[in-house]
Amino acid sequence: MSEALHSASERFSREQVRRILRLSERQLVAWERQGLVQAKREGGTGACHELAEGNRERGTSRHAREARSAVCYYTFSDIITLKTLLDLRRSGVPPARLRLAHAALKQKLAEVENPWSELQIKGEGKNLTVQFEGSIMEPITGQLLLDYASRNEQDGKVRVQPFQRARDRKKRSLAEKRAIAERYFMAGLRYEEGGGPAEKAITAYQKAVEMNPQAVGAFINLGTIYYNLRQLEAAESCYQAALSIDPGYGLVHFNLGNVADEKNEYQKAREHYEEAIRRDPAYPDPHYNLALVYEKLGLHGKARQQWLWYLKLDQHSQWASHARQQLEKTPLRLIRTTSENTS
Repeated sequence: MSEALHSASERFSREQVRRILRLSERQLVAWERQGLVQAKREGGTGACHELAEGNRERGTSRHAREARSAVCYYTFSDIITLKTLLDLRRSGVPPARLRLAHAALKQKLAEVENPWSELQIKGEGKNLTVQFEGSIMEPITGQLLLDYASRNEQDGKVRVQPFQRARDRKKRSLAEKRAIAERYFMAGLRYEEGGGPAEKAITAYQKAVEMNPQAVGAFINLGTIYYNLRQLEAAESCYQAALSIDPGYGLVHFNLGNVADEKNEYQKAREHYEEAIRRDPAYPDPHYNLALVYEKLGLHGKARQQWLWYLKLDQHSQWASHARQQLEKTPLRLIRTTSENTS
């Protein structure tokens, strides 16, 4: 089983988002209509906020409403966006200014897909400021605020200069490099989520690790792209790089086990799956894959134990059905002792 970008644990329903943030349906719909936030969709027709409105208008049963809304979900990034918007509104920033800032930032910073979750944006009254690559910027005009700390000194005015990209600077601080790496990482995720060319996602993740060699997530996602492209050596190199940064990351051991399994290196796969389970016993996937490897190694008793463990953690997926089938193929057998055989 491969690692999905947005697994069930990384998805939030509309009701969950509203409950977490104590957000009204009216406000959520308004921000969706304005394009400030957008739920992900798995199918169906119409925008997600239109489906939500239809749920209210049709007066259907709760089960039917939930079935229609199930095509839409939100990610952790969406929650960050909504929390930022809520904080800015509470600080007094007018809705119209939020819309202007959103459009301006999207135009000026083409590589930033979601300004509200990817940038540090602060508001006070009608004023908005954006921290971008070590500088403070006024989002709508695109001007850098040079003497932000001395706003009340001398004439009380903030000195500004035309916005310039950070590439014109010769040196970047560690914090700036990490911020840039994070944006490249988010860009890579967007390319993958949007079904774009793998080359674009690969380039984005490569730039992320160039700016921040400690970016474990970028190494893992880059390795998974290579794995799906059947470039196993490249995938293994990326996972090993991630492991050198965080030796205790169970997911990395799981991914390395997948690579070894594909290369028919079953003993090596076994070691990685077993280590993944030691690191995170509640993660079901390593139990499943380890059971398959045990079967290949002829260790049917050990395989049975892993099938049983897997079913304790996951009872309802399609993989659970296969695990039950495997258990039926390998029933427990009683082996007679020597004394019983000779009696």
